[in-house]
Amino acid sequence: MQSFKKYLNPLYKDVDLVSKFDDLKELTPLETEEYPNLQKVTKIKADSIKNLLPRLDRLEEELEHQIYLIQTESDIDARMEAKGVYNKLLSQIEDLVERINNELIALDSPYFGKIVFQPYESRNDKSLSLYIGKFALVENETHIPLITDWRSPISNIYYENSGPCENVSFDTPIGKRAGDLKQKRQFQISRARINGIYDAKSGNVAADEFLLSQLNERLGKKLQDIVSTIQMQQNKIIRDTLKKPILIQGVAGSGKTTILLHRLAYLFYTYKKEINPNNSLIIAPNQMFIDYVSDVLPNLGVERVDTETYLFWAKKVLGWNDTYTISPQKEDLDIKEYKGSLKFLDILDEYFSMFEKELLEKIPYSRQDIIERRYYELKEEFPNIDMKERLELATDYAFAQKQFKQGNTGFYDSTYDSDVTIRKNIYDYFRRNCDIFSLYKNLFKTDLITKDTSKYTLAGLTQKGRIHNYRMEDLGGMVYLHLKIEGTKMHERDYVMIDEAQDISFVQLATLIKVAKNQNITIAGDLAQSIIPPFYIRDWDDVMRLIKKLTNKDTEYYQLQKCYRTTVEIVEFANNIFKDRFPKSYILPEAVLRHGDDVKILEYDTEISQLADSRIKELVHTIKNEFTKGSVTCALLCKDRNHASTLYNIFKEYEDIIDRRVISYEENDYHSGLLVLPIENAKGLEFDSVIFADVNSNYYKDTELDTRLLYVGITRALHRLYMVKNTKFRTNIFEKKNY
Repeated sequence: MQSFKKYLNPLYKDVDLVSKFDDLKELTPLETEEYPNLQKVTKIKADSIKNLLPRLDRLEEELEHQIYLIQTESDIDARMEAKGVYNKLLSQIEDLVERINNELIALDSPYFGKIVFQPYESRNDKSLSLYIGKFALVENETHIPLITDWRSPISNIYYENSGPCENVSFDTPIGKRAGDLKQKRQFQISRARINGIYDAKSGNVAADEFLLSQLNERLGKKLQDIVSTIQMQQNKIIRDTLKKPILIQGVAGSGKTTILLHRLAYLFYTYKKEINPNNSLIIAPNQMFIDYVSDVLPNLGVERVDTETYLFWAKKVLGWNDTYTISPQKEDLDIKEYKGSLKFLDILDEYFSMFEKELLEKIPYSRQDIIERRYYELKEEFPNIDMKERLELATDYAFAQKQFKQGNTGFYDSTYDSDVTIRKNIYDYFRRNCDIFSLYKNLFKTDLITKDTSKYTLAGLTQKGRIHNYRMEDLGGMVYLHLKIEGTKMHERDYVMIDEAQDISFVQLATLIKVAKNQNITIAGDLAQSIIPPFYIRDWDDVMRLIKKLTNKDTEYYQLQKCYRTTVEIVEFANNIFKDRFPKSYILPEAVLRHGDDVKILEYDTEISQLADSRIKELVHTIKNEFTKGSVTCALLCKDRNHASTLYNIFKEYEDIIDRRVISYEENDYHSGLLVLPIENAKGLEFDSVIFADVNSNYYKDTELDTRLLYVGITRALHRLYMVKNTKFRTNIFEKKNY
């Protein structure tokens, strides 16, 4: 029988063990004070899970019965009915698995904070004592809240204040409620056991101690939520209001991705009637990144948010299958940059106006002038109607006018069949001329584009049988024109979030802005981490001007400078390299709290691929020691894919010595072990330890691109960083750059 328990948090096997507190010994006074509440909450959660698990068993049995009917039933109607029941049961099982997992998350760590709030208007000086967690919990008998959801308005007091404070307030449906924060307490809880209690009696000291403990325990696993340690500036972004574009510039390790995901979870909670997770979109840089962040939203109780790369999203919008493939021809970076630029957006608009005019003028119908006139009237009166709908309405109008005129004159119409044929011919004409691949291709046969650009582009836009080739930079332009013709209704999203936005083009950005309902879009990136040439975005002001042009709204801009990912030593090492190489306007990362090992420079006489077996084994044992120290993930970062493939083939041979999996970037999933990656694929990720391979003048010149690659690679490290250099190809990257 098919079992869905494999999709459950493994903690479900230990519910009975976790809910018994026989192991509590030698408690501190604070633990003695706090454990009764934790035991009460744990019992409620454990009982809930114990009730839900048998329900999952019953649904699995019913599903198995429907499978049997589908396979054995000879009657077609009965088989169809069984399929309908099967689909319904499957949906119920998916919902139940999601619910059980949420309960298991709450059982493991039901809350992380506590506030004692004294309202000013309270009678008898009665204070509110609230525990704050990922999910709310109310006691059935008394209806007293045992846990308050971190997204609720009153929980904002916890995030906005580092310790006890007078005259704090939170929003309620009837206005602000003010009072004094008497206590702020923070917990480390795992498997329903208190591992640490931090009382913020003197403000920042305890808050920093709690944050430091959390950062020190981070391991290079998949990205996790940060609800217990959201900082004040992060909290402000997460809780910012709906219906406004937001742009975040954040240094490496500042939590941009985490903020995006927590903001989504907050918005779905706060505006549940206005936005839906099922109709929201996250655009991410690559498949490994998507896998890396895949646990965060489910851990926050949010499921089924569509997370895509721009390539896959755009092909869905265009309705393209695998017969549409990226051209293998060599790129021209100057032309690629042009076709992603703001100037090219203006060209697309101008070309569309030309196409629209010519399309209307050549309608195969004697009353073409009526259709054209009505089309432009509709465009003026109803600018939100898409082109396709305007064409249909204008055509209907022309035929209706003909019938009205004949009715007034008493003319007997014997041309109905002829009109049906004419109308069909008109619609066929529209459809043929609105084929997006051909339409975009025709742009490069006009005088709007230079001959060199046209020749290069047409060489990449080819069709042979069913196979269509296109260059990646042409995809955004085709989606842009497609949305002008088809409109955005079919593709509109309640909320759009774009991560690592510094590496997408202005044309791609424009298409995503257009499908964001009510300007519900958050864009995050770091200009210093733009590592995919050409560098489209050099100033976020250009992005904000584009948003203003398309939405008529100003953008809320946030700048994050603090790096929570890596240690003070690694951040200072990076800043010493890059402070003279980045523009003066760029604000370098500021390390937060955490110290660690110094950066290690490993020097060899030649590149890794040329080393003798004995020297390779030295590096292999260095990597093995990282896992012995407790690392879960270790990244061997390479300049590009060829470099990564070469080193993967070498280190794969030493997998037994390393005693961990050696993983190629081609696997796309974020695994524990030694990941051999080009820096491009490591963007946005983090690892316990990073070994930077072959930092030498053969691979890394003192250029803008190589500087950015080094910056991205160095800032992937959580705890330890090794730079492998050699004497054969020396580099001046470790030296101060003088201008």
